[in-house]
Amino acid sequence: MTVIAGPAGTQVAGTYAGTSADGNGVLFTVTDDGSGNLSVTSAAVIYSALCSDASILNTGWGYGLNQPIVNRKVSDSTAGAYFTINFNLTFSNDGQTAAGSVTSFSPTLSPIGPKPKKALLCSSPKQAMGVSLQPPGARANPPAGGATMYGKISHTIPVAGS
Repeated sequence: MTVIAGPAGTQVAGTYAGTSADGNGVLFTVTDDGSGNLSVTSAAVIYSALCSDASILNTGWGYGLNQPIVNRKVSDSTAGAYFTINFNLTFSNDGQTAAGSVTSFSPTLSPIGPKPKKALLCSSPKQAMGVSLQPPGARANPPAGGATMYGKISHTIPVAGS
């Protein structure tokens, strides 16, 4: 386990994995941002979202980011053509765990198949989540059924600690 001192205090670099309140997986990678400070540099969020026709979309996304951890806190809003994911985390004093919340929004096609007739908006309500630092060398795989976003995404940076 590597402990890095600096603005994040006893924050620990590594992979943090856990679940949101609905039991879906979440995964965050904390690394040195190149200047000696720690940042969340990737996220994977799996979610179940209620769609505008009352169906449920089960999906997930993995994406890169560079969101600084300030005073053990980080928050982020990442948006693209296929999702908007908002999260916040507060890391424990020893950097071994973190707790926060996550909300997610995605479009989907309906009916699913060769000739969909409409697009639906699906949203997952704000829900609590908790993660814990994984042992060095542990393989952390996002749950099956997720997707990785490649290409242009919009990234907005909320005020630290908000």
